[in-house]
Amino acid sequence: MKKLFTLGLLCGLALSLNAQYMKLDASFYSEALDEIKKVDIYLPADYYENLEQDYAVIYYLHGAGGDENEGHTFALRYYALHSMDTSITSPPAIFVSPDGSCEPYSGSDYLNSELYGNFGDYTTFDLIEFIENNFRAKPIREFRFVCGTSMGGFGSAFHATDKPELFRASFPFIGFPAVSDSGIINWANLIYEENESYHDINYSAGINSKLILTIAGGFSPNMSLPNFVELPWDSTGALIDSVVDKWNRYDASRKVRDFPNDLEMAFFLGCGTQDYMGTYPLNLQFKDSLDFYEIPCQYNFFEGGHVDDFITWQKGFHWMDSIINYSFQTEGVEIIQKEPSTLSLYPNPANNTIHISLQSKNFATATISIYNHLGQKMGSEIPFETIVGNNELSLDISSFKNGVYFLQINVDGLRVTKKFIKY
Repeated sequence: MKKLFTLGLLCGLALSLNAQYMKLDASFYSEALDEIKKVDIYLPADYYENLEQDYAVIYYLHGAGGDENEGHTFALRYYALHSMDTSITSPPAIFVSPDGSCEPYSGSDYLNSELYGNFGDYTTFDLIEFIENNFRAKPIREFRFVCGTSMGGFGSAFHATDKPELFRASFPFIGFPAVSDSGIINWANLIYEENESYHDINYSAGINSKLILTIAGGFSPNMSLPNFVELPWDSTGALIDSVVDKWNRYDASRKVRDFPNDLEMAFFLGCGTQDYMGTYPLNLQFKDSLDFYEIPCQYNFFEGGHVDDFITWQKGFHWMDSIINYSFQTEGVEIIQKEPSTLSLYPNPANNTIHISLQSKNFATATISIYNHLGQKMGSEIPFETIVGNNELSLDISSFKNGVYFLQINVDGLRVTKKFIKY
């Protein structure tokens, strides 16, 4: 059944000083939340002049304590940077900033929760359908992008990894793209240092000491919980396994391993190296996962804390515009991506022997080549005949020096390359 939306306040029409965009204050009915939610929509200045033009969409998710109005600074920044970027020929995107607040909590984490509602479904399904039903937004994942700050950084990383069929790229800024044991311990230590207790106290970041709330996706200052809700810490400070399992469901660094092979995805990471909220090691963990699974990633880590950084957003918006530009240039062009085989290497890193698992869809003659980090071929090509199904091979790499190498298989005129580490 098709969802019904009501367009609320389509007034507040405002042209920027340089006429780079128009701002619409809107509201719509979210079926997932069963309530009216506000959303700020920024349209390119010529939106109502070029009626044949459809646009990409950038969804911006605000941080804890904010609302849809937080997106204004970043929309203004995006349109200004887009207009100055002469390397980009595609039209600017529609910029959308939804309200992710949920009183009395400081933020929803953009997740579905029994505590305060299905903000995950609202942020993705309801919001996207509303935008694409009412504006000339291209209804294709290659033209959908998600970014956000802090809590919104978490949301943008999570939804891009949880629903890769919806988004082409993600830019989480000072967000939490990984959920590690050290990250959880860091939060507990911050709470204890400020309050000498893990109990119901007001932490300066607005995070309730009972971290089980964050697992449910909610922030709550000074909120008393029912007695049956227990702290996720035992007497020695170790994590309870069941709680860790729940955290892992929201860990983008783990979810990337399940990415479909036929979907292009890319990430831009930005955070401060002195962020007291611990986002820097979490971004490093996420980047390591992206590198391991060969998912394109660029980043800008700046000297600073949990604060805005113009240079990082400048680089991130240029990166995003470049992908949008490519999507416009290749739109309507049939790109055949024939992938006759799937290649995996294990263990990785490897010491003396590396094993190759090759899934092939046909019988073929293939060759294996290994290159070092300088692009120099290590020895001669190794020929072999594939069979339909799984092909297993082992290579002796004991004579290789420690370092990074690339194993390349050529089969049916195509190349499949994987990186591995020799230690």
